[in-house]
Amino acid sequence: MRIWQNWRGSLAPKRVPLWLTLGIGVVLVFFLISIHRFLAVSNPVGEGVLVVEAWIPAKTLKESAIVFNSGRYRYLVIVGGPMQGSGSKSNDPTTWADLAASRLEKLGFDTKKLVQISVPAVSSGRTLAGATAVKRWLGSSRISVCCVDVFTVGPHARKSWILSRYAFGDGYRVGIIAGSPDSYDPRFWLASRRGIWVVVRNLAGYMYSKFWILFHGRVSAS
Repeated sequence: MRIWQNWRGSLAPKRVPLWLTLGIGVVLVFFLISIHRFLAVSNPVGEGVLVVEAWIPAKTLKESAIVFNSGRYRYLVIVGGPMQGSGSKSNDPTTWADLAASRLEKLGFDTKKLVQISVPAVSSGRTLAGATAVKRWLGSSRISVCCVDVFTVGPHARKSWILSRYAFGDGYRVGIIAGSPDSYDPRFWLASRRGIWVVVRNLAGYMYSKFWILFHGRVSAS
């Protein structure tokens, strides 16, 4: 009988200590509070070339022009791939780079300082493909700059930064600027389905990029 009781007791669920429950709760709350700020990082160099991911919203794109004019940049480089369902008319933009450049021109941006780089359609790795294309352009144009700042939107910044540093290598100082998202309020992203989806997607993308880089060598400059 005693053996049976001991056996039943060993199978009984253990009560989790209150301090452990509270600790897990505190960690979870801290994670939820800080994760958006971690992903939407801004750490600009402030000079050289400002690279803008062309697919960002129009409102965020407008911010990039303000950033350019407030820094010591030589060129604003718009980089982007094809737009799905576009180009039905001869004057329609066919790439995100075309559309973004057109929007900046309408804002009065100096076209002499504007560079468009269109990249082919890719099934994955859009961010890395864009950064690699910009590095290739810098090499072929023989523009001597020390630094590159990448401008993107919100929580995508952390992923863009790590992949851009990987693509540009040790030859450039690479900074990052997170523009303001237009589909939700970053302060209350947990109260927005759109905000939650954007954060979760970009957190997964950042983690995937970290592991991807661990298992790959340097990007070829060619």
